[in-house]
Amino acid sequence: MILKNKNIVITGSSRGIGKHIALLCAKEGANIGLTSRNLDDLNKVKNEIEKMNTGVKVSIHEGDITDLKKVTAIFKNFHEDLGPLNGVVANAGWHDGQPALTYDLNVFQKILDVHIMGVYYTFRASYPYLKKDDKKDKARFIATGSFYFLAGAPLRMPYIIAEYGLVGLIKALSVEFKKESITFNMVLPTTTDTSLTRGENAEDGNKPANYLNPWDITGYYLFLLSENANKYNFKLLNTLDFETVKKIISEAPTNKKNSLDEFLEYFKVKNEKVYQNVKGLSKFVEFLLRGNP
Repeated sequence: MILKNKNIVITGSSRGIGKHIALLCAKEGANIGLTSRNLDDLNKVKNEIEKMNTGVKVSIHEGDITDLKKVTAIFKNFHEDLGPLNGVVANAGWHDGQPALTYDLNVFQKILDVHIMGVYYTFRASYPYLKKDDKKDKARFIATGSFYFLAGAPLRMPYIIAEYGLVGLIKALSVEFKKESITFNMVLPTTTDTSLTRGENAEDGNKPANYLNPWDITGYYLFLLSENANKYNFKLLNTLDFETVKKIISEAPTNKKNSLDEFLEYFKVKNEKVYQNVKGLSKFVEFLLRGNP
């Protein structure tokens, strides 16, 4: 178990990507803190974890990440329930597509609050409880960003602005806390079958072919929470690139997967553009090469 006895809190964990991160982390031995605004759905996720019979602890606390007082209380409760926190995944998100010139300003502000202030509040509230006493096993703070930070799209103006701001926030934290035993990293999913993209139809088995399943992305978080990523700081794992890496691994001849160096030579020939994009993230390539999710 990669995360045995670790204590991991995941915001926005009642459904979608957050839910599946929680399920995978629990499978890998982590005690889990679940939080979102939907207590019924949180209890459903807790029940799913308990059915795994892995013996991990599960703590749930309902709350709104855009309310600093509530977030502060939530993390105090998680610390009391679980102990020092090894990792926090700031995953809560929200989106509503509207034309730029007529965008509802209250909705605009809410999107900024969730994606920027909510992540800042999550770090501020969790900081006192992060386990920061071991440089060989640093505390992890991971934010869910978006591929749209790089690509852009119509009807998503505040969301794209928020994603730019979130990258800036994570960069600022990685610099300011560089001398402490905390790492700050991000996962940038491409379009994924969640309630943000397909509403109540998410995960009904009828997603568009170009959408990722939420469980396709969970391995990115598992890596960043694991000892493999102890030296990763302000790294942005773009799923567009790494889903290509996964495909090349699955199609590569066995003799090209005996070692990382052999695979990288093969990979460079197969797709030099993506190779150049990920060559500084070879630890994650190796993690995938070993058959991790």
